[in-house]
Amino acid sequence: MFMDIFVYINIFIFGWVSCHFYMVWKLRQALKKVAEDNDMSLDELAESFLETRGVHTIKVPNYFTETNGNSILLYSKDTGDFISQASSIDDLANNVYTFNKVKFALVNHDDKTFWFVEGKIKNDLKEIE
Repeated sequence: MFMDIFVYINIFIFGWVSCHFYMVWKLRQALKKVAEDNDMSLDELAESFLETRGVHTIKVPNYFTETNGNSILLYSKDTGDFISQASSIDDLANNVYTFNKVKFALVNHDDKTFWFVEGKIKNDLKEIE
């Protein structure tokens, strides 16, 4: 009886270990295919992954506008706080960069979406590069 339990435990452990070796082999094959699709070796793929670990993401401010007479008022969509005021959307972008030190923001104005990038207005992210 003791010998049967011992055999079952050994069979279970052998199956578990061989399953893990098989998973590692399949994962290595998949990573090798990804590296080859990008014209890289497996070592170059690992190195490029380690280089991108230090990259930090930033939260882009999301703003919206309201018009009051000839003034455009800019508010934060997340908090509802007042940000800036100007007579034109160009002046508003410049004010946000100059006074609020916001380099990059998404702005909704009159059902249109603009990007404020360092005091300038961009309509598309492709224009930023």
